[in-house]
Amino acid sequence: PEKDTYINSKPTNAGAYGNAGLDEIVEIAGYPDPTDPATGRTKRTLIQFRSTDITHAVNNIITGSISASIHLSLANATELPTSYTIEAYPISSSWVNGTGKGSDSPINNTGCSWKYKDAATTQWTSLGGDIITSGVSGSKVNDLTSNHDLNIDVTNIVSSHYSSSLPNHGIALKLEDSYENYL
Repeated sequence: PEKDTYINSKPTNAGAYGNAGLDEIVEIAGYPDPTDPATGRTKRTLIQFRSTDITHAVNNIITGSISASIHLSLANATELPTSYTIEAYPISSSWVNGTGKGSDSPINNTGCSWKYKDAATTQWTSLGGDIITSGVSGSKVNDLTSNHDLNIDVTNIVSSHYSSSLPNHGIALKLEDSYENYL
């Protein structure tokens, strides 16, 4: 990818949101806030591939119709529900990857976060990223009996980026709504 990060709905005690643009791990999660059990928290992954790489792959590598997926390897998971869905949506506006890691202390706010699409100056239209939730999307249902690696079909999104019917600002990966802000 050209850039990838994860954003977290949990701010610091000072109300700041960090950046994880250089973290080796991307995260997708829904969990109760350990300091406030009545509040649910969410982590989403943002990923963007270069438009030139998409065009090159479609024009020179793929034969037949376009097929595209994002492969995620489960590295560490706790308290998984018996069944859950990871959803993929196109991002509708540009964002800055940043140079932070999730464990930075003090937090790094050089790039996008839950509240901002850049270095804490331009807010997303909606907290958690500007995503297009209708029309073009992908999803993968996973359960505890299936392989924990996920292949999420993003063919519709990539086809829309390739045809320029949708600007390429990347893809947001998130849990289904019932597991975001999980309590």
